[in-house]
Amino acid sequence: MEQDNRTAYFYLFGDNEDFGMKSCWIRNLTKAPEEIEVKLMEKGIPPMLTKEFCKFPEGQESLNKKNLEIVWMEEGDGAALLENGEILCVIPSWGGDRGFCGYARDCNGQGGFAWELSEDNEIRKRINNAISFIKEWNEEVNPFQSLQPQILDYYEDIFGESEKYYAIDNSDWPPKGLYVYEGTEKIVFATVAVSLRPQPKVEMYYEDASKVNRIELGIILKSGLTNDEINNIASLISGITAIPWDYITFVAEGHTVEFETIASEKFKYAVLTNKLKLLPEMNVPAFGNSHTNFLWIVPVSDKEWKMMKESGSKVILDKLDTIGEEIFSLERQEVV
Repeated sequence: MEQDNRTAYFYLFGDNEDFGMKSCWIRNLTKAPEEIEVKLMEKGIPPMLTKEFCKFPEGQESLNKKNLEIVWMEEGDGAALLENGEILCVIPSWGGDRGFCGYARDCNGQGGFAWELSEDNEIRKRINNAISFIKEWNEEVNPFQSLQPQILDYYEDIFGESEKYYAIDNSDWPPKGLYVYEGTEKIVFATVAVSLRPQPKVEMYYEDASKVNRIELGIILKSGLTNDEINNIASLISGITAIPWDYITFVAEGHTVEFETIASEKFKYAVLTNKLKLLPEMNVPAFGNSHTNFLWIVPVSDKEWKMMKESGSKVILDKLDTIGEEIFSLERQEVV
């Protein structure tokens, strides 16, 4: 938050260059102008909101930083500014898109630097959910401690008891893990508690974000991998689970990712899917009342990846469905 003797603004900065800087007006500290202060904007000076859109056109008192708190959305792609627990301003994931900056409590209507934060705005519920989510991490049993054993029990019931478990969070919050089961014919990798956080930006592309925004990932391969190969694949899966929050994006059915493993020179990419007939249909225990979308990682070659880029993933997925258990082999023939 920044303010001078005229106005106050809320700013968000992202490490990812695609995120850039986002800003939203909070309040005017003096009498609102009739027209937009174009000349000040040209000099890089934050403009006041015009009188037409101000609930308090005569201005308000300066904000005291001691009374302010920032609450990040669960997805990590937006945040709210609170004063003594009351929402002043929100920059959601779509802030900065098509001229929309964010929502402000003290705005009337749709101003150029903020839109009104109405009482019935759904964003209020999401902010309250984010506040509750943060508080849960201070409970005696936090969300990870609750969800992790449920997911591990589920995997062990389906695939078998595992002797290997990796922490794949790189000591970052929130924690997440990787279950690995080495059977006589197949080895199964499956993530644990990636679904604690919803993925960013999903609501901008899907009408019902709840069916897509929480994920767990897995891969099934033929047995016989060395310890080094297993560790390498575990590291690659860890990297994929970080994509949504490192790049403020999301992964979903049919998306492709880099998957360059030391276990294969042919397959350097992978498609994420739960549509292949031989892949188990997963119903992973979910966090709260959420739905978890489980996606299998299926390695593909450079030629297969290029065809998916040109014609869509379904072309290759349909062909992979015809080769049976060869989909689990890193030595299979290409389907193009």
